[in-house]
Amino acid sequence: MPVNTLALSITFRSDLDLLIVRWLRDVKRSELQEGYTQVLQAAIQHQATCWLIDSRRRVQPNAEMVDWLAQEFLPELSSALNNRPVYLACLVGATWQPGKTPATPLAVLAQSSSLASKNEYQVRLFSDEGIATSWLQQSVNK
Repeated sequence: MPVNTLALSITFRSDLDLLIVRWLRDVKRSELQEGYTQVLQAAIQHQATCWLIDSRRRVQPNAEMVDWLAQEFLPELSSALNNRPVYLACLVGATWQPGKTPATPLAVLAQSSSLASKNEYQVRLFSDEGIATSWLQQSVNK
């Protein structure tokens, strides 16, 4: 069952075993935390370890959000999903350029090799949804 709010849309594609998360606007820290809590609940319900996170409509960087994702949220994903690694494909705009354009918190994490790839999760940036979906499918089939 899809979840839709003013800030977030969450849909599970059973044919692809893929959780699709679309941020619909910039959000405050509390909304980010509430939204990702909803995403995790949907992932647990469907045992989804591949997430396509569309953040193309968000542009506000926020160090507190990055820290929350890196220190609290992402490290707990694997244990919440039966100790399976979680793969997160973060969509950014095709014209987005690292260091020149503001980045969402997840995009910031994806740019840091020490934070983007752990045993418990991997985060990668994509500007093409098809390529992101292919990476997710290949990752889960390793």
